[in-house]
Amino acid sequence: MTEYTDPSLSDPPDFAARFRENQVELSFTGLPASLSAIMINTTVIVIAQWTVIQWQILVGWFTGMFALSLYRYYTYRVYQARKSKEGSLKIWRKRAIAGTLASGAIWGSAAFLLVPLGEQSFHQTIIIASLIGMAAGGVITQAALLPASLGYMLLVIIPLIIRLFTLGGPANIGLSFMLCIYVIVMASGAISINRNLSESLAMNIRQRHSRKIIEHLAYHDALTNLPNRRLLTERLSKDIARSIHHSHIGALIYLDLDNFKTLNDSMGHQQGDELLKQLSLRLQSCLSEEDTATRLGGDEFVLLMPELADQESEALRLAELTIKKVQENLARPFLLGHREIHMSASIGIALFPLHGDNADDLLKRADFAMYRAKAIGRNTMSLYNPEMQEQAHLLMTLEQGLRNALRNNGLVIHYQPFVSIDGEVIGGEALVRWHHPQDGLVAPDSFIEHAEQSGLIIELGRQVLEQVCQHLNRLAESGLLTDQFKISINVSPLQFADRNFVSDIQATIDRYSIDAKHLLLEITENALLSDLGETISKLKQLREANFTLAIDDFGSGQSSLAYIKKLPIDLIKIDRILVKDITREKTDAVIVEGTIDMARKLGLKVVAEGVEEQSTFELLKRYACNIVQGDIIAKPMDLEGFIDFCQQQEIKLADSSS
Repeated sequence: MTEYTDPSLSDPPDFAARFRENQVELSFTGLPASLSAIMINTTVIVIAQWTVIQWQILVGWFTGMFALSLYRYYTYRVYQARKSKEGSLKIWRKRAIAGTLASGAIWGSAAFLLVPLGEQSFHQTIIIASLIGMAAGGVITQAALLPASLGYMLLVIIPLIIRLFTLGGPANIGLSFMLCIYVIVMASGAISINRNLSESLAMNIRQRHSRKIIEHLAYHDALTNLPNRRLLTERLSKDIARSIHHSHIGALIYLDLDNFKTLNDSMGHQQGDELLKQLSLRLQSCLSEEDTATRLGGDEFVLLMPELADQESEALRLAELTIKKVQENLARPFLLGHREIHMSASIGIALFPLHGDNADDLLKRADFAMYRAKAIGRNTMSLYNPEMQEQAHLLMTLEQGLRNALRNNGLVIHYQPFVSIDGEVIGGEALVRWHHPQDGLVAPDSFIEHAEQSGLIIELGRQVLEQVCQHLNRLAESGLLTDQFKISINVSPLQFADRNFVSDIQATIDRYSIDAKHLLLEITENALLSDLGETISKLKQLREANFTLAIDDFGSGQSSLAYIKKLPIDLIKIDRILVKDITREKTDAVIVEGTIDMARKLGLKVVAEGVEEQSTFELLKRYACNIVQGDIIAKPMDLEGFIDFCQQQEIKLADSSS
C-alpha cells in the first residue's frame, strides 16, 4: 500500500522530497509526548501487575521499553539539532519507522509476558485496555508515516488476539474476534487519517511554494529573473545608509542599450526578449557576489556596487573596471537564431552617497548621466555632475514641445534644390523645420537626435512623408514633375528597421496618387549595415516599387564600397564633412575622387552635399560628380520659393556664389 501524495503539475520541482521531509518532521515532532505517555503507561502496568507476574519479567520488560524510549529520544534530539547536516532524509525516515515498530513489538510482547493465567480478570483487563489504548494512540501520533502507523498497531494488537485465542474460553475467543474487527477498523482509520494528513501537508507545501513564487515575482523581473526596481530600491536604500555609516563610497551604474528599439522593431519582440536574457547573464558574470544586477524594464539595466572604497577616485576606478568588463561582453556578438547581432550601451555612473543620499534621487542622477553618454555618441560612459539635471530638464521640455508639434501639425518642410553637374534642377531634399511658438523655425539639428532617442522619429517621419506627398501634387500642378525630378526624404534607422516600413510608405503614396519614381529615399549607411540580409530584402522591395534609393552621409560611418556593391541602391550621397575641404585638404580630395570613380564603375550616381564654394563645384565637375547640393546652388526654402527657383530656366552658379 502506498501513502497518498497526489502531486500536481503546479507542484514545485522538489515536491516529493518536501512532502517526505514534512512527514518525517511530523513523526518526530510528537515523539517526546508519545514517549512520556509510553513511560507513564509502562510504569502503571508494572505496578499493577507486580503481584501477579514475576518481578524478573516485569523488570526486563520495563528495562527494554525504557532503553528503547531513551534511544528514540536521543534520536529525536539528534534529528532536531542536525537534521540538515547529518544523514539523508531516507535514513531519518527509516529510523522513525524502525523506532515506532520496535516500540510496537515491545508492547505486543506484553500480551504474552504480562497477561496472567487463571481467573485474573482485573489484571487481564489492565493489559488489554492498555494495549488497545496504545494501539489507538500510535495510529494517531504516527499517522504521517503509514507504514509506522499500521505496523505499530498490528504489532501491538495481533499478539493480543493470538494470546486471547490460545487462552480459550468463550469470553477470550469472543474478545479476540472483536479485536480482529478492531484491527480492520483501526487500519481503515489509519489509512483515512494518513490520507487527510497527506492532503493537508501537500496543500501547505503548495501554498508555501505559491507564496514564494508570488514574493519572487514581486521582487524580480519576469523575463530575465533579475531583481526589479522594487528590490533594487530596497537594497540601494540599505547600501546608502551603510555607506554613510562606514564612510565608504558605492556606485550605481545605469545601462541602456543603443538602438535596441531598432532591433526589436526589425526582428520582433521574441528575438528582443532573447537578447535581453542573454545580456542579463553576461551582466551577472561581470559582477562579484556583493553586487546586484537589476532590470528596470525595456532595455534599461542597473548595476549596484556597494562599498567600493573610501576614496572617490578609487571607487570610480573600480566602477570603471566593471564597466570595461561589461563593454567587452557587449562587444561579443549575440546569437539570435542564425544571426549574429552586435550591440553597445550608453552607461551612466552615480556615486553614493556623494551624488545622492536616497534611492530615488540616485537613480535619477545615474539616469541623467546615461542620457549624457547617449547624447555624446553612445557606446560610452558618463559620470554624473549637477549640470546634467538642468540638461535633463531641457530635454524633457524639448520632448514635450516636440510632441505638441506633432500633435498640432507644427512641422513645416523646406526644400534645398540639387542640380546636375550641368546646372539642371532635378529635384530637392525635403528638410523638416519645427515651427516653435517662441523660437520660430527650429533647424533639425536641434531636435532630430532627441526624436530618435525618444521614438518620436517614427511619427515625425510619417508626417514628413505626408507633407511631401501633398507638395509633390502641388509641384505636378506647376509642371515640374519630369521623369527625372525627385524629392529626397531622409529615412531614420528606426523607420527603416520597422517591419512595416515598406508597406506603410507604399500605402501613403498610393493615398496621394504619387508615382514612386519621384521619391528618393536617403538612408544612412549605419542603418543599412546593421542587418545586411534584412536590409537587402527591404531595398529590393523598394526598388521593385520604383523608389530611388540612396546611401546618405557616405563616408561618415563604417561602410565601404565592398559592402555597397551588395546593396540594390542607385546613388551615393557623399557627406558634407568630406566635401567642404576638398580644395584645401588633399586627403579629402583623394577620398572624394576615389569614391566617385568607384561608384561610377559600380553603376551608381554620386551626390555631393554641402557644396558652398565655386571652387568646390568646379573640382567636383572635374571629378565627374553627377549631382551637386549646397548653398552654392541655393539655401533651403519653403515650397513656394522652391517652385519659383525650379521654374527658372537657367542657373548662374557664379551669381549664386556671390
